[in-house]
Amino acid sequence: MTEKPVVIAVTGPTATGKTALGIELAKKLYGEIVSCDSMQVYKGLEIGTAQPDEKELSQARHHLVGFLGWEEDFSVSDYVKLAGRTIAEIHDRGRLPVLVGGTGLYARSLLRGFTFTEECRDDGLRDKLFLEAQELGPEEMHRRLAELDPESAREIHPNNVKRVLRALEYCMLSGEPFSMQTARSRKAEPPYRHVMFCPVFRDRQRLYERINARVDRMLENGLVCEAERLYSYCQSAPKPPTAAQSIGYKELFPYFQGKMSLEEAVENIKMESRRYAKRQLTWFAREQDVRYLYMDELDGVEGALEECMKELENCGLYAGLSLQKGGDAD
Repeated sequence: MTEKPVVIAVTGPTATGKTALGIELAKKLYGEIVSCDSMQVYKGLEIGTAQPDEKELSQARHHLVGFLGWEEDFSVSDYVKLAGRTIAEIHDRGRLPVLVGGTGLYARSLLRGFTFTEECRDDGLRDKLFLEAQELGPEEMHRRLAELDPESAREIHPNNVKRVLRALEYCMLSGEPFSMQTARSRKAEPPYRHVMFCPVFRDRQRLYERINARVDRMLENGLVCEAERLYSYCQSAPKPPTAAQSIGYKELFPYFQGKMSLEEAVENIKMESRRYAKRQLTWFAREQDVRYLYMDELDGVEGALEECMKELENCGLYAGLSLQKGGDAD
């Protein structure tokens, strides 16, 4: 029987050092990085989505970063297909895929081999639900989902409007709960041997301070101008793109509309980023065999890298990695 390919994953909350650790693992293990972030796929949104900068991109080859126009839709199904092909190509080059990012649904779906059906899809219904969400608000759409599919409503956060609408669309077209399709997909055989590292902080306040500091850096680097370009596009677009729902952009829109000060908008970005980190912590706590890296107890990225290497040896993956120092990185 052919042995499953190995994938190393670095996932977890925002602002914990995933990008830096992923790069060091890729350098150490002759790997290439596959982004696992639902918003970093969009080009033109480099600052607000915290895409790797030029220096970071030069240190290791990256995939699925900044390749899609912000007007394009991109689903978890799209991600699993594209990331799967990318991982296969990386292995064909004799390299190691290093999955890096904080979108838990993407990581879980890819690593566990979830399957998705495109049969229950109706663009007209989807547009209708989207317009209703704009008019009635996310809470009302989530309430509707709770009536049709209580289990999915418990799993999907009300602010994840795209996912709520997809679940509603499925329920209305198929006549069955979206959670039933999700349960069927989870019976799939995992396609990879993987280990998941999750950088976290025991001191939650340290994490929040890092989040606040990162938002300040984004502002210094031009976040307001980047968000204003997206806002201007939304004014004439048939419907706001998914990218407009990303934290860091939607909080600035009221500022552009003259409804609040820049200081208030920035504080909202920080608050929503902290809340998002909490949701990520809750999500990854439910993952199977996650290896936590307590960054406030380790000696920075170097200490975390050392801990990763020990763990790879302990779980028997390091010895089984087919590493080729002379592999083609192009």
